[in-house]
Amino acid sequence: MKKVILKDIAEDTGYSISTVSRVLNGSNKISADTRDKILKSARKHDYRSPRKRNARSSTQTINIALVATDFTEGEFYVSFFNGLNRAARKNNIRLFLAGVENKMQKILGIIKEITFTYDGAILFIPEFKRNDYAKINGILPPKFPVVSNALIENPVFSTITFDSYSGGHLAANHFEEKNHKKVGIIKGAVERAESRFRFNGFADYVQNHDNMELTWSYDGDFTFQSGHNAFEAFDKLQNKPSAIFACNDAMCNGFMEAAIAKNYRFPSDVAIMGYDDLPVCRHNRPTMSSIRTNFEQLGYATMKLLREHLSNPDEEAGMLSFVPVSISEREST
Repeated sequence: MKKVILKDIAEDTGYSISTVSRVLNGSNKISADTRDKILKSARKHDYRSPRKRNARSSTQTINIALVATDFTEGEFYVSFFNGLNRAARKNNIRLFLAGVENKMQKILGIIKEITFTYDGAILFIPEFKRNDYAKINGILPPKFPVVSNALIENPVFSTITFDSYSGGHLAANHFEEKNHKKVGIIKGAVERAESRFRFNGFADYVQNHDNMELTWSYDGDFTFQSGHNAFEAFDKLQNKPSAIFACNDAMCNGFMEAAIAKNYRFPSDVAIMGYDDLPVCRHNRPTMSSIRTNFEQLGYATMKLLREHLSNPDEEAGMLSFVPVSISEREST
């Protein structure tokens, strides 16, 4: 089979070789129509750049795109990207962030472009369900490696993420060791799998221990404001739990700030623990206990799997692997 080169794409589309080269190297100074025509031709001809054809070598520096939705200000995304980026540098990988709106057509457009300019992709789209990931898979060229860091049940792509169920389990066990009998939980967004896993781990532990009772739960959405609102609901309770697991640090921080404003003391009036162990946990006063997630460890596992997929592109996808979590105990518990 004849190797496809830039000249073939140029002759097929009518554009110059330099224009074709700029599009296939990710230039954003080309019109959308021109870019779409060139990318369509490249897909039709199954074009791969010389660098991409050599990317399977374990010593070859490779370029990986991290496609993340709702990439907003805040410590979670900074910690997440920094951890993955540190791991990437130590594994001879250049990591590029592609923040995109949570809209299917925009995400599909980004995915189509990165398949020509990058050697693989990491996805962090926690709002997506299996059928959404299947749409992404349907536009990928054969043997293009993709790893997801967002938890879903029955994944389409190989997925590496934190063990959310064990995180909830550890939080409940910590409260039992502190002799808390009545406990509560501030849940995350119900449509997010990691929220369900964290709740289930916590609730299952409590249910299986006769000396504990889950007396209160609040439907949060992973935002600081929902933690603040959770405190307002908690403050009105007649029979309050003595310890609360907030399913992320933002909600934990919101709860604590609202509680401190009303002169609550931690942990004597109520104990609380978050999830992710972000820098805010160490900077708050009192400091926040939290479930520790090691983003660099997540990055190492992700980069290793991407390398394996490049070396063995026929390897079966869809595996689900969990990175262990642990407890960082501080003043709030």
